[in-house]
Amino acid sequence: MNASPARRSPRRSRPAAGLLAGLVALALGLAPACKRSVPPAGAAQASAVAMGSWSQWQDLEPLLTVARDHADERTVGAIEEASALLRERKAASADKLLSQAADSAGRHWIAVARADVASLWFTLCIRGVAWRLEDGAQGSPTDREVDYSEERRIKPEDVSVEATLTNLDAAVGSEIEALQVQARIARARVAAYTERCPANEDVAALARRILDADLATLAAEGHLTPDLAYLWAGVQMSRFSGSAARPFLLQAREGGFDLPAVTYMLAVIALETGDLDRADLLAAEAVVAYANDGDRAQEAQGLFIRGEVARQRNDPKAARQHFEAALQRMPAHIPALLAIAGLEYEARGEDAAIQTIHDALPSLLLEGELDEQRAREAAGNVEALVIVADSPFLSQVCRDALLLDIDDEDDPLRRGIRYFYVATLDVRLREYEIAQGHGVLARDELEQSEVRPPVDVQLFLDRLAESG
Repeated sequence: MNASPARRSPRRSRPAAGLLAGLVALALGLAPACKRSVPPAGAAQASAVAMGSWSQWQDLEPLLTVARDHADERTVGAIEEASALLRERKAASADKLLSQAADSAGRHWIAVARADVASLWFTLCIRGVAWRLEDGAQGSPTDREVDYSEERRIKPEDVSVEATLTNLDAAVGSEIEALQVQARIARARVAAYTERCPANEDVAALARRILDADLATLAAEGHLTPDLAYLWAGVQMSRFSGSAARPFLLQAREGGFDLPAVTYMLAVIALETGDLDRADLLAAEAVVAYANDGDRAQEAQGLFIRGEVARQRNDPKAARQHFEAALQRMPAHIPALLAIAGLEYEARGEDAAIQTIHDALPSLLLEGELDEQRAREAAGNVEALVIVADSPFLSQVCRDALLLDIDDEDDPLRRGIRYFYVATLDVRLREYEIAQGHGVLARDELEQSEVRPPVDVQLFLDRLAESG
């Protein structure tokens, strides 16, 4: 089969910095163009009110301290017994004990305690409708197991997510101000995990609205716990700026919620504000922490930050070392790949940048035989490349890299994937006739494969024809 040759554009005197523009924001998930100019009232300063350290929350000590002043003796006794069980890492037993007081006069306090136990300790989310607690086990603060398979059976003792939120709604409506605060803290925690493991899209949207409202209220009142300060920092970073997020990250860290993610976000903020020394120091700290946790993807993110710091210091050699280290940890780390291509462009021109991306294609398209699942993964990697290459120049470079030596690719499935994403880049570059030709080549190649195509080429061609 005759492949369309890679088409080269005339060389430009375009500044090399344009090749890297936006890579940091894309790698970090930031959207500066969507930030408001002024944060809401009360959001500029982290709370100075002590809401309990992260370690204290593991056995509900902050909640128990408040309950002793406001709840009846039986309710306080139940929470005290549950707290003792949590110190023995018996979360399931603690919830069972609390459930026996669920219909008592202190039911709202019990609902809050059960919600805190569930959100702080559950290990498994089942289809967004139930959470599983286990004695002797605790879920990671930022990562819980999720199972949407229909084969997973729900046990009688599993915690109902819907009932938990309903009970918390009632507690938030209490006339006791201290109970309202504690209920809002618990509801924000439950909503945060519900959004990440929802029963459906409507539930996810509702959980997001609850979470946003509760975090804003708690922040304005100075009632953020360390874990919720971390979540509020994420909101500030996405909606306003890193500077708005920084005090809440420091609050989380000072309260013992010192996960690698907090250090990483502080590094991102330091880079955003031009504090390169601090950004490098914090990124290096995050890299070590992620390496100790075995999280190679996030380790790669930290290395990317270090590379960007070096690039901004005009040290391309050090920058490349960090970017290459990021690719070693995560071969499909697209911002690091494009950053290296940018360095090549600065040093040796467009052909060198194209070759750099082309040389990475075996990693993106995966080694060995592709089955249906691995084909989707390979296509997803190339799609990520196309998404990040959001400028006309980057689109041109990536298109040429995908076309380069395409006839040397033995696998028709991989050739089809390459041609398809070349066609999408043709469309972005407004070269519609060429896009149609590459789309037809993609369809023909994928038809030769016995594996179900990971992309719908015919739909692409139909829409291209409809657009005229």
